[in-house]
Amino acid sequence: MSRAVLVWGGAAAAILGVGALALGAVAMTATPAAHVQRYLDALARDDLVTVARLAGLEPPTAMPLGDEGEPSIRRIVSSLAAPDGTVTVVAEYGDDTDAVRVPFVLRPAPPTFGLVPAWAFAQAPVAALEVAADQHDRLVVGERRVQTASPGESVLVNAFVPARVTVRLDEPLVVADPVTVRVPGDAGPVVLAVRPAERLDRAVTEQVEALLIACAEQQVLQPAGCPFGIEIDDRVIDRPSWRLVESPALALAAGEEPGVWLWRGTGTAAITVTVQRLFDGSTAERDDEVEFIVRGEVVLGPEGPRLTVYPPD
Repeated sequence: MSRAVLVWGGAAAAILGVGALALGAVAMTATPAAHVQRYLDALARDDLVTVARLAGLEPPTAMPLGDEGEPSIRRIVSSLAAPDGTVTVVAEYGDDTDAVRVPFVLRPAPPTFGLVPAWAFAQAPVAALEVAADQHDRLVVGERRVQTASPGESVLVNAFVPARVTVRLDEPLVVADPVTVRVPGDAGPVVLAVRPAERLDRAVTEQVEALLIACAEQQVLQPAGCPFGIEIDDRVIDRPSWRLVESPALALAAGEEPGVWLWRGTGTAAITVTVQRLFDGSTAERDDEVEFIVRGEVVLGPEGPRLTVYPPD
């Protein structure tokens, strides 16, 4: 009987010993610097669930963006306690080309198991990145598609600090150089400079050419809604025939209103018509070339580019 008591007593002592060692190990890593290090390690491996938990975010908070990069540097630089009980931990994070030093302020949290000191961020390490495109309303920030209220307007996107985030366009008809920043950035809003893509040039050119072909099919001197026409004083005795001699080479430029692209081009059309001269009643066939200017605007909509043609000057 006494032997059994000794065996069970030894087992209990062993369990208590293991528990004490575990608590000791937790206590050794329950420091502000260790909390920050775990946060940075989770951010580096893209474990956003752990990142959010360590950051102190509570569901159903929308998940901020993580880090796009593969940081090779994530270390604690310094730790400084303040009289109010908070501790400022300065960490370095990133790679050899873009590593940044970021201060994190931590405060005491309820002890683990009621015994081991714990720490939490005084403010969740999340920052808002302001993004915009000067001539468009749809962007991709990291892996998240966002839409602004209108072209040129900005929108805020949250990201974990100090995540690396790339801002780019979400539209094949216009292009812009992507911008990569660390959050939070000191340069202010990220605004992409948008320019027409070759696909937009082709789309506008195809629509304008279709318009001009339809204009040339009108057997009148002044085709309706068209940029070319002619006035003839003599009597027209048959239906005139139009043809395009030179299609306009269009140039696109940003308009004063964000999201509106202006286009303009110069072309040449020719008309063949038989007339009866009022002076002597003789008939003659005229073949005249008419240079014209066609211009308008195009706006990108959900169904593609919407073209508007301005009336002739």
